[in-house]
Amino acid sequence: MTHLGAVLEPSSDFDAGGSAFGFPFIDESEPNKIYMYYSAASDTRWKHASIGIAETRDGRFFRKWDELNPVVDGSRLSFNARESVTPVVVKLKNRYYMFFAGSSIAKVRSIGLAYADDPLGPWVMIGRIAKPEKVWEGWSIDLGPGASRTNETEVLLYYSNLVNKLPLSLIFGERRLSRHIGILRVKIDSPRSVSVLRYSGNPLRLNGSTGSYSESLFCPGYLSVQNHHFLFPSMSTYSTGFPFSQYIGVACGSDHFLSRCKRVDILIHGPAEKRHILATKGELALDTAAPIVRQGKIWLYYSAMDRNDGVWKTCLSSMSRAELLRFCEESPM
Repeated sequence: MTHLGAVLEPSSDFDAGGSAFGFPFIDESEPNKIYMYYSAASDTRWKHASIGIAETRDGRFFRKWDELNPVVDGSRLSFNARESVTPVVVKLKNRYYMFFAGSSIAKVRSIGLAYADDPLGPWVMIGRIAKPEKVWEGWSIDLGPGASRTNETEVLLYYSNLVNKLPLSLIFGERRLSRHIGILRVKIDSPRSVSVLRYSGNPLRLNGSTGSYSESLFCPGYLSVQNHHFLFPSMSTYSTGFPFSQYIGVACGSDHFLSRCKRVDILIHGPAEKRHILATKGELALDTAAPIVRQGKIWLYYSAMDRNDGVWKTCLSSMSRAELLRFCEESPM
């Protein structure tokens, strides 16, 4: 891949601690413009997080809408009172819907939904539409920058659990859930008529063995190219201890559910490529890889952080379609 470095960095008070975990959105009525909905924090500890918006025409130089930001921020008693992060925006029936992860003081992260009549908002909160329920989901679920619109009323969302201690750790010592990817099928007939189903095959069977680069997969982006379906998961070897080695992966399948895909390949190798991505002093953290097709290439926006300073930024790398499709030829399915 060709690494183009950081394209969205902290600046104002509301995002002084981080500008990352974003989603690039191209409205069909404005094909030459990219809206970037991103997660923002006023400090590097992310004590409070909200969602901002920026835009670009060339894909690299973003203008933040400071007069509008933050565009989504939880009220004191809402499910997202503490944080609103990892937005995903889709257009259904001439309305814009924003899915995102949120948590309150209890720090239990769930999936919420808001809508607007314009990409710039204002955004009207619908509320929480999914919360952790399954054993593999643990105590919190997060949203990846991946969505696939199947028709004018339905979208598939790719989500993941967080790294939470198992309740049994109180008896058997410290253990952690590995991170996995699941799919939510969301049907929206109107802002007042929203239904959510979990895919029966959750979690997807893409994880590698303990100690491998793909032992934990989370927050994937999604892209369809020439009848192939791609996921771009973040990957981490949490089992080896801090600082964790992290990567951006790629998996290819013949359907939305990647039901026949048997492995995930490394697309960006964090430890080996970190100095080409950011001028790091410490290890590189990676997250939320969100792809778009632009100018005949695959542009991949993703979050990166130098563990030495703790500042999350949005970076950009690119590759050709042929290079991406090669992973389908090499991956057994």
